[in-house]
Amino acid sequence: MVYKAKLDHFDGINALEIEGKSKGELHKKYSSVAIKRLYSRVDRQGENGFVAEIRTLSNCKHPNIVPLLGFCDEGRELILVYEYVANGSLDDYLGNMDNVTNLVWAQRLQICLNIAHGLNYLHTHISDKPMIIHRDIKSANILLDDTWMAKIADFGLSKLQCTNQQGTTLITNNVAGTEVYLDPEYVNTGKLKKESDIYSFGVVLFEILFGRLAYDQIYGEKGLPSVARQRYNEGTLKGMVDPKLMEADEIISMLKGGVNQDSIESFLKIAYQCLAETQSGRPTMEVIIKELEEALNFQVSNLFQNVTSLFVN
Repeated sequence: MVYKAKLDHFDGINALEIEGKSKGELHKKYSSVAIKRLYSRVDRQGENGFVAEIRTLSNCKHPNIVPLLGFCDEGRELILVYEYVANGSLDDYLGNMDNVTNLVWAQRLQICLNIAHGLNYLHTHISDKPMIIHRDIKSANILLDDTWMAKIADFGLSKLQCTNQQGTTLITNNVAGTEVYLDPEYVNTGKLKKESDIYSFGVVLFEILFGRLAYDQIYGEKGLPSVARQRYNEGTLKGMVDPKLMEADEIISMLKGGVNQDSIESFLKIAYQCLAETQSGRPTMEVIIKELEEALNFQVSNLFQNVTSLFVN
């Protein structure tokens, strides 16, 4: 279970300023936090996830990773305390007709870039930080703050690879993750690589484009990845783009950030490559970031030109 709470604490002032003051004189600060309470220590999987979260997030500091603020391991209680992320998870905004928030294309691209930067950080050895494979990248594990910045969350299935380990492949007997997002090569061979996260990210990219979750009934038994690959190869993928991104009125479309065709072409190309069935066929995070930045630049430049032309003409 996850709860929202207000945490009061003393502001970060150094010890010399505190000396000689009573508690009542110190400035208090209030922060919203998310408290995740695991069901029970008896649940072995839950306990393993608790340890994995602490091991992973204690090594991470990045604007696109949800920070762990603290934890409690006492008696039967296993509790994790995170920074509260105000706008909830990405899946709340995909295929949910009850949610009136309509993320325009530029916002969606920026969210994709946020996730990509977070993944690139996880997959890179930095100083004492090991390479981290998340293993459960999905829209439900992407949180959005009050400025719509995306942050990767839920590291309970993550795997760490220390700098002294050879190679970049981890062999595991227990395949873990969420089925529709799982790398097929990892499922079939047990070989876990950072490219496994890239496949999952590819599924999320198409979710964001289509405005539907990967397990939506519209995809049938094939699932989103197979349908996306098939429609891409047939040249009919644009017909699946979220209709909320398209406005019948051209002027409204310009002002609301309707989809620029060059932007969507760049996006489709890199999203399709992420869904390659083999790990070796997938792009690196650096390439993904470059292509997503290009897609965003096309969109922003086109919007600026269109809005300018409205006033000039």
